[in-house]
Amino acid sequence: MRRFEKPLLLLGLLLGLSAAAFVLLRRPPAPAPVAPAPTLPTLAPIAPAPPPISYPTPYSVPTTALPPREALRPGTLRILVLGDSVANFLGMALRHRQDEAGTFVALRGVGDCSIFEAKTRIEKGKPVKGTSCAERWIEDAAELRPDVTLVVMGGAFFNEKACEPEWQASYEKRISELADGMGTNAGRIVLTRVPYPIKDWRHGNVPARVDCLNDMLQRAAQKRGWPVLDLMGHVCPTPACRVESDGAPIRPDGLHFDGVGAEETARWALGELKRFAREERDAGSDNRQGAGGAAIAQRTPR
Repeated sequence: MRRFEKPLLLLGLLLGLSAAAFVLLRRPPAPAPVAPAPTLPTLAPIAPAPPPISYPTPYSVPTTALPPREALRPGTLRILVLGDSVANFLGMALRHRQDEAGTFVALRGVGDCSIFEAKTRIEKGKPVKGTSCAERWIEDAAELRPDVTLVVMGGAFFNEKACEPEWQASYEKRISELADGMGTNAGRIVLTRVPYPIKDWRHGNVPARVDCLNDMLQRAAQKRGWPVLDLMGHVCPTPACRVESDGAPIRPDGLHFDGVGAEETARWALGELKRFAREERDAGSDNRQGAGGAAIAQRTPR
């Protein structure tokens, strides 16, 4: 080999290696592996909002109807008003104010009636059957099962025998029999002391007969442990009676509660009925607690 051939060969080899290294260094790096996209959690479908609850109103059901407890707002006091035409007029006034008091009122009074069983009389040679206010009380209570049954006999004093002991004893016995017939279906029974009538309804000894009727009703209530709605004390704190409320007559015809003037009386009466129901509930709770305490005492060794 010639003198200069070996260095040239080495030089060429170095140049070739350099070129190869340059090419290798210029190559782009291999792409990094792509990570899989994260899996998003599956969202449960959103249930549609429940429709708003629609409760019965004084105008959505007949005045004689009392919706079941589960159809009303929780805690609503269900009231049945029984009696004569005064009961119906007062019941209608209560019904118009029931929402603000958390109550619902049904009225099943009967106009121009007696609490006693209907009797047939002869008028102009023809038999005419009388009207009994209480003919359907037992069936009404069983059908509606109210929390409170308010009895209003606002015209019973028109009977001329209202102050006679025999008539009063018969009346009290009739109320007691009806109450026993209604039983627990009636809920809390409330009697009503009725106010003096005014205008053409007040004549002769009518005020004295009202007093006799109210005294008898008070005695009957005390014997049975029933509360009494004191309409007499509220409407007639004096014999002259309150005539107007909110600028309108309380009893436009002198006997029946009606119109704007009756609204204050209705609010007061509903408040009293709620108070009676609350007192009975509290008394029942106290009795249950007392019975429980007695049972514990009996089990406790001395």
